[in-house]
Amino acid sequence: MKTIAEILTRERLEQILRQFGRLRIGVIGDIALDAYWQVDMTRAHLSRETPLFPRPVVGEAYSPGAGGNAAQDLVALGVGEVSVFSVFGEDTWGSRLRSELAQRGIRPEAILTQAERRTVAYIKPILHGYNSQQEDSRLDFENTAPLSAETEAQLVAALEARLGQLDAVLVADQFELYGVITPVVRQRLGELAERFPALFVVDSRQRIGSFTHMALKPNWLEAAAVLKPQGDPRQIGWEELAQGGQRLAQQNGRPVFITLSEKGVLVCTPEAHEEIAAAHVRPPLDPVGAGDAFMAALAAALSAGASPWEAGALANLAAGVTVEKLNQTGSAAPEEILARYAL
Repeated sequence: MKTIAEILTRERLEQILRQFGRLRIGVIGDIALDAYWQVDMTRAHLSRETPLFPRPVVGEAYSPGAGGNAAQDLVALGVGEVSVFSVFGEDTWGSRLRSELAQRGIRPEAILTQAERRTVAYIKPILHGYNSQQEDSRLDFENTAPLSAETEAQLVAALEARLGQLDAVLVADQFELYGVITPVVRQRLGELAERFPALFVVDSRQRIGSFTHMALKPNWLEAAAVLKPQGDPRQIGWEELAQGGQRLAQQNGRPVFITLSEKGVLVCTPEAHEEIAAAHVRPPLDPVGAGDAFMAALAAALSAGASPWEAGALANLAAGVTVEKLNQTGSAAPEEILARYAL
């Protein structure tokens, strides 16, 4: 295992970060709306109609989620131009999500609508008592309609029309059912990744082994599910994971970055593999959003000319920044990454 300081000098880190402003990066795939509703339970009185207490909402906050969070992470990193390619429903949540993206300077390059689809939204009620708070059960607005063949074609065509101007494309395949990255879209993205010089980086919770000609960013359990499909993926050994990651890199012709939670990242190229230690962090910690921050920093670093090892180290720093941001889906700015390196 190597430390971040063994991979990256501060001078090299600063050099890579300075390149982010010239980059143009697109995000294609599953975009959701995250909603945080602040509920003051001290105002709640037992309902006269049912033996239940209502949830008095006294505050609301909204932000892009799923692949939209990776897009706003790119903005926080100082990437010069960030655009999204996705499909929403013709509904209230879709309008709100468009507005939240625009407020953050994210270009709606190709946000298509399909009438029978629903914009995915995750409502997170935060219950406040007199001296405590806790998150209530989440309310999910889920999509139940697949993409039409016409919408699939329009989405891929929109990305292809812009690929000549993009340095990288982040593929966000996060929804288990009825997501934007359908088998047809996935195949077409692989063909585009082979033909165009833009770097493709993919994050897929269920299908990471089905993408071609792209850099892959699974966590260790997602990678193990591909490498050990017949057994219990949780029982995979270190050497099996490292050698399997290297085989994936050889098959794909692109590096593979297997995140290891608090242990850091395993970087695999067709020729070699190396484990890079995580950034130093100070509890209490909140891991929400760390994977998206890693993904965004990884794509930006690779697009800025970093080696796979340098990009993995820089992405570890970005993830280290976000896990210390409690009760939020945090992002990492360049100055925060430099401060984390100093630790």
